[in-house]
Amino acid sequence: MIRLCSLGSGSSGNASFIGNGAAGLLLDAGFSGKELKARMAAAGIDAGQIAGIVLSHEHTDHCRGAGIMARSLGVPLFVNERTWGKVKHMAGKVADVVHVANGAEIEIGGLGVTPFSIPHDAADPSAFVFTAGGTRLTFITDTGYPTGLMAQKMKEADYLVLEANHDPDMLKAGPYPWELKQRIASRTGHLSNEDCRSLLADALHAKLQGVTFAHLSETNNNPDLVRLMGRQLLDGLRVPFEVATQSKPGPMICIE
Repeated sequence: MIRLCSLGSGSSGNASFIGNGAAGLLLDAGFSGKELKARMAAAGIDAGQIAGIVLSHEHTDHCRGAGIMARSLGVPLFVNERTWGKVKHMAGKVADVVHVANGAEIEIGGLGVTPFSIPHDAADPSAFVFTAGGTRLTFITDTGYPTGLMAQKMKEADYLVLEANHDPDMLKAGPYPWELKQRIASRTGHLSNEDCRSLLADALHAKLQGVTFAHLSETNNNPDLVRLMGRQLLDGLRVPFEVATQSKPGPMICIE
């Protein structure tokens, strides 16, 4: 069994709890330490369960509270070397930093954790496969375009967390500077609703238990568009889905 709870997901901050019923970890820590603790409490997560903090990449909406949470909880920070080189000035002194290369599998609190490479404008960004017993969760956000490796990892999953960052038309018409629009839409930017739909459609399989759409832009996307996409792709297969929000924790999801 794997337990999953989005503590917040979007352009202003990202963090998720992933556990196995006895222990767990934080994937990213993109809020202040105070806010992360408040969101964990609101979601009913015991801070004593946290065995480590895993970072996907160095952008502040994913690592803002990593150092203070590692110190406060007394747990290791798991991060690849190139990402740590970008994060360490922000994180400050962390007693236990464990370098984990993309493609290498480790265990944290009874969970198997395997990071893998994705295209994004960061030093060495990672998506993840989490395992517990025979259960498998694939977690992919902050990626510019679908890759064959992503598709492979998704086809093996019992549950998926997948980025649906922006609607291309809303991005083009929106208020962002042209340079930022180009960055978001680039092959090292963020996954559009269209690319999310294509990637998910190819990955659907009989044992898929659910999907969470994540990292929606509050400016360049509309949750109703993502819900419509979810219904079109998943309702006929009776696969439930969630749309993660920036403002508050989502439900605790149990994946068997």
